[in-house]
Amino acid sequence: MTLILIYLLPIMFMLHEFEEMVMLPAWIEKNEKELSRRFPALRSKLSFLQSPAFGIAVCEEFVIISACTMATIITGNMLFWYICLLAFSLHFVAHIIQFFIIRKYIPAIVSTVLCLPYCVMAISAGQEQYSNVENALLGVLSLVICIANLCLMQIVTPRIYKWIKNKM
Repeated sequence: MTLILIYLLPIMFMLHEFEEMVMLPAWIEKNEKELSRRFPALRSKLSFLQSPAFGIAVCEEFVIISACTMATIITGNMLFWYICLLAFSLHFVAHIIQFFIIRKYIPAIVSTVLCLPYCVMAISAGQEQYSNVENALLGVLSLVICIANLCLMQIVTPRIYKWIKNKM
């Protein structure tokens, strides 16, 4: 695997997150009524996506991805980097599904499409390091970690933001 594919993961992650962070608040404001009507269970999540807590969650994910990338570069062990790559790629699958369900632009779809070729190349290169069974297990593990981290961040980051706000 070339080092460039390893180095690119945190960069691709942030390019994608910038689209979400910049576009999401105005998009939610414009589409909140329709989203709440069509997807009532989402109503409570919309405020999180517009808040500074979302930025804290992005920061936490960036630190994890960067640390795993640096560990891979230093040690040559790709395991944690590869799990991050798989989670990042599965995140795109979720955005593609959202795009087809909502049937119009969603903040994240442009960067998803632009980052997909990188993900395909990096996964193709990375999967050679593991057997088919290991790849399947790592895919499931990355999905579980991704979902668990998302749920945890939706609980923890509003509290972190509240704490920061009280300290200012």
